[in-house]
Amino acid sequence: MELDEYVTLDAVALGNLVRNKIISPSELAKLANTATNIVNKKLNAAVEIFETPIIDNNIPLSSVFSGVPCFKKDLGTVIAGYGYESGSRLTTGIKSPITDEFSKRMLTSGLQLLGRSTSSEFGSSISTETAVNGSTRNPWDVDRSAGGSSGGSAALVAAGAVPIAHTNDGGGSSRIPASMCGNVGLKTSRGLVSQAPNANELTSPLTSELCNSRTVRDTAAFLDIVSANNKGEATFKGMHRNTSFLKQLNSAPRKYRIAYSCDAWGASPMAPHARSEVERIATLLVELGHNVEEVTPTALVNGKYWQHFQTIIYCFMYLQIDFWADLLGRDPSIDNLEPITLQVYEAGSNISIKQHAQAWSYINHIARKLGTFFQNYDLLLTPTVNHITPPIGSDLTSSSNLNLESWFELMRKYIPQTPIANLTGIPAISVPVASWKNDLPLGMQFFGAMGSDAALLDIARQLEIAQPWKSKRPNIFAAISDI
Repeated sequence: MELDEYVTLDAVALGNLVRNKIISPSELAKLANTATNIVNKKLNAAVEIFETPIIDNNIPLSSVFSGVPCFKKDLGTVIAGYGYESGSRLTTGIKSPITDEFSKRMLTSGLQLLGRSTSSEFGSSISTETAVNGSTRNPWDVDRSAGGSSGGSAALVAAGAVPIAHTNDGGGSSRIPASMCGNVGLKTSRGLVSQAPNANELTSPLTSELCNSRTVRDTAAFLDIVSANNKGEATFKGMHRNTSFLKQLNSAPRKYRIAYSCDAWGASPMAPHARSEVERIATLLVELGHNVEEVTPTALVNGKYWQHFQTIIYCFMYLQIDFWADLLGRDPSIDNLEPITLQVYEAGSNISIKQHAQAWSYINHIARKLGTFFQNYDLLLTPTVNHITPPIGSDLTSSSNLNLESWFELMRKYIPQTPIANLTGIPAISVPVASWKNDLPLGMQFFGAMGSDAALLDIARQLEIAQPWKSKRPNIFAAISDI
C-alpha cells in the first residue's frame, strides 16, 4: 500500500485489510509514521512518537481495529511505563505506573498506539498552546488553533496521519477541536464509558473518554470497544445497550423531532455566519424528512448555568493539580503553571463545600428541565463553536494575561453550549457538515437525552451520506506529494 491510498481509508477499512492479510500491522505503522512525520513538523501535534508502537501482539487479527494506527492524548487514559504529562511543566517526566481499563480496551481492539498527542495544560483551554510543548496548529490554516484541549489528536486525524485518535471531553474538549479541524467528535452519556480504576461518575462526573475520527462508523466502532462495564462500578449502568453501535448504523435511518437553537444562551451573540449555517443544516434536515423547528430550552436561555460551570471547573482543576503537586512535592507556581491555569488553581482553593454543592444543585435543576425538553424533542442542534477558529496566540490560551473572569467570559463567547453536556451528563456530537466563509471547518452539534448516543450517531451518519466530508482535505495533509 502506498501513502496516497492509506490516507483515504478509515480505521474500519484498515482493520479489514489487516484481517484479510492484505497488509500487516507493521506496514501500517510504517505508513502512519511517515504520514505523521510529514505533517507534525508543520502542526506540532505530537508530544512523543514512540520508538516502537504499543500493540498487544496476543490479540488475534480478527479484532475490529487490528493493526490500525492511533495516537493517545497526553491527558486522561494512561499506560504503564509511558509518559503522562498533561501539557504542563508541573508534571514533566511523569510516567504512569498502571494501564487503565480504557487503554486496555483500546489495545484489545487491535489498535497500535504510535505516540502521545498534545493537550492544553490540564485540559484547561480550548486552544492547545502550552509553554512546555508550544502551539499545535490547525491543518486547514497553520496560523489558527487546532482547538482544545484535544488539539493534537484532532489535528493528526484531520491531516491524515492516523484515521482515529484518543480524545476526552470535560467541557467540549473532544467536540471543539473536532469542529475546528473537521472531524467527528462524540461526548458520550455519563457512565457509558468506564473510567476504571482511577475514577468513576461520582469522582469525575464531567469527563468522557472517546476519540476523534473522520467517519461516523469509526466512532461507532470505537464506542463498541470501550463502552462496557468494569468490576466495582459505583453506579448502575442500566442504560447500557447489548447491541452494537456500529451495527445499528446499518439499520434504516430514523426520523427525529429536532429543535435547533441560534440563541447565545446568555453569552454574546453567535457570529451571523454560524447562525446561517445552523439554519442551512436545519433546512437540510427537513429535506431528509425530519420534523425541525427553532426552539431554545427555557432553562438555558439566560445562561445562568455558566457561573456554576466555572465553580465546578475551578474545583475539578484544583483537585487535579493539587494531587500532582502533593505527589511530586512541587509547589504550584508561575514557574510551573501557566497564568490562567494558576488562577484557576487558586480560585478552586477558595471554593467552599457549600458553594460546590450549590453549583451541582443548580445543575440538577437544569438537567431535570432538559429531561422534560427531550420528552418533546429527540435532538437539539447548535453550532459547536459560536465564532471563527481563533488565531495562534489568542487570549483563549492558558498563557493569556487576562484576569480569570475576563478569560472565562471570552471562552463563554466561543462555547456557551458545549459544557452543558458535561454538566448534565447527556451525550453530544460535533459533525463536520458546515464551514466558515474561508472554508475553515465548523461543526454542527447535536445534543440528545441521556442514553441517546445511538441516535446521535444515526443523525451524524445521515448527514455524512447527505453531505460527505471524508474526501475534503486541509492544506496540511499527508500525501506522497508532500514528502
